[in-house]
Amino acid sequence: MKKILSLLTVCGLFSLAACQPDDAETIEKDFDFGASVTTVNVGETVTFTDYSINVQSRKWTFPDGEPATSSEPVVDVVFTTQGTKDVTLTVTYSDGTEDKGNISITVLNPLTAEIQADGLTPKGCAKKGQEITFSLDGVVGSPDSYEWTFPGGTPATSSEASPKVVWIDQINDVEVTCKLTRSSDGATATLTKHIIAGNYPMLVFDEEYNVDVFGFEVGENLDKAWYNWGNFPVNDPSMAAGEYPDLMTVVDGGFNSDKCLRFDLSKGAFNASQMPDCTWILGHRKNWSNNPWLTVGQKYEVSISFKADVDNIAKIAACHWLKVNAWVLDEEDPLRGLNSKVEWSNVFDGDPFEANAEVELFSQDVWLAHIKEDPNAFDLLEPDWKTYTYEFTVPDTLGKSDGEVFKNCYVLTGLVSIGAVIWIDNVQINLIEE
Repeated sequence: MKKILSLLTVCGLFSLAACQPDDAETIEKDFDFGASVTTVNVGETVTFTDYSINVQSRKWTFPDGEPATSSEPVVDVVFTTQGTKDVTLTVTYSDGTEDKGNISITVLNPLTAEIQADGLTPKGCAKKGQEITFSLDGVVGSPDSYEWTFPGGTPATSSEASPKVVWIDQINDVEVTCKLTRSSDGATATLTKHIIAGNYPMLVFDEEYNVDVFGFEVGENLDKAWYNWGNFPVNDPSMAAGEYPDLMTVVDGGFNSDKCLRFDLSKGAFNASQMPDCTWILGHRKNWSNNPWLTVGQKYEVSISFKADVDNIAKIAACHWLKVNAWVLDEEDPLRGLNSKVEWSNVFDGDPFEANAEVELFSQDVWLAHIKEDPNAFDLLEPDWKTYTYEFTVPDTLGKSDGEVFKNCYVLTGLVSIGAVIWIDNVQINLIEE
């Protein structure tokens, strides 16, 4: 009887084993984590990242850190005390197994300050030729050396505690930096301050619509932000007068920048008797959210940079005129894709829509002589970048008085070409603070 029971038991165990599922499938595991720095000052941020895969859960611990713990894959931590901090990470994988590791962070005593700049205008501009004195305020941690950088300034670098700097060129965003060092423990801290060199820029990058239409560095739908108008009176009779967005493309090699606008007028023709019919107009009048509102009686400067195709430089490639106009149109707005009145309230909340006719606020004939009088005596565009800059005061047109504004102001330029390609960049309207 015992033998029979034993046999049944063996068979039962065999049957049970046969019914068990196969071992769980092995998952891929890669325990990997790190920190953005391993030496930091009190009060500065360290970013910790868990790169592990197939993680079901995790737990970070940060001694004397804010936060003290976290379950997120990426965590920004600020340590509040000096010393060596043993940060730990425990991960649980989807198969229930665990891994644990640590990383040591050296936290040094605080080293902080704020950059001060004396001599800036109320809007934070270093006017051209104006000496600006830089210094540090609220210094904590006794630094004993300084490494300043001043892009585009003179001097461009300095090791003084309080250097003096001058800018000559217009630079709309200058990032001044100062690296502090404390030699006793090797602590460092890099401070930054953004200023404007020159006059205050009115044409700016629009983050909401992701368009930089004046430096051509970022953005899509260029044909909706800029428009052109002209014709091909001789070279291509099939192309009637009108707008040709395909002639405009953003390319590399801008004026002191990465990108610029290439305007292909290689098919364009010209002769004096056809003026002004063969002048191409280029402007950005419907780019509402970028275009400035200019104040009557206030002084501004307008500038634009050009160059022309080196291979065709013997042919005519000229900037005929440069204008600043204002115009609020009561019509469909292709840049915004909505009716003007509806879209205006979305862009300018609380400001009533008021359509008005085109108003000329500034106009400058750029040619040295009128082309009808002497076709060979006007200012040719050159193979290298050439910038035109003019100052103007907004007139009291349409009965407006000092302090009132013109809305939706924009730059227009007239271009003439015989078979040349023209590049445009650095379009600016800047407020002159007096």
